[in-house]
Amino acid sequence: MKEICQQCGLQFEREDGYWSGALIVNTAVTFASFLVVFVGGTLILWPDVPWGALMVTTIAINIAIPVLFYPQSKTIWSAMEMSWHPLEPHEIAAATARAA
Repeated sequence: MKEICQQCGLQFEREDGYWSGALIVNTAVTFASFLVVFVGGTLILWPDVPWGALMVTTIAINIAIPVLFYPQSKTIWSAMEMSWHPLEPHEIAAATARAA
């Protein structure tokens, strides 16, 4: 991921450890997908659940989702964080100077 937006000059990582929130978002989505696939699959296929196939499917999804969803989790985290911690005047000035 680029460090600075090419259009507006915003620096994406606003402080050290900024992306740990994106990791939390990614983990929550992965856990939710696990619940949907495992519990949903169990309920849909009950009483003859193919446990081996369900396990392989669930593991494959839990490997793929964190990798594929990570860029979106960064976007979601940035939007969430900026909603409760808007840009400060010095960040706006720096972004404007970089964009010019």
